Amino acid sequence: MQKKFADVFLEKVEQINAGRTIYASAGAFLCVCFMLGLANLICHFGLHIDLAYLVRDLIFIMAFYFFLPPLILWVGKGRLPGGDN
Repeated sequence: MQKKFADVFLEKVEQINAGRTIYASAGAFLCVCFMLGLANLICHFGLHIDLAYLVRDLIFIMAFYFFLPPLILWVGKGRLPGGDN
């Protein structure tokens, strides 16, 4: 018997999320933002290259990576991943 598309899609989103809670996603996002900012400072003052245009896009992409899967799982399953709610 074939699974429904929604069930397969939610399974793949769970694999992408890797069991992270929303708090773990927020912490990881903040760490990535800090590392990107530090890399931008090193490039700006050490190499005299401005990467602000690239860092802004990378932060936007990382926000999607960390916060979109929990949002999809919350809407699709009615609960946040990793929680008891």
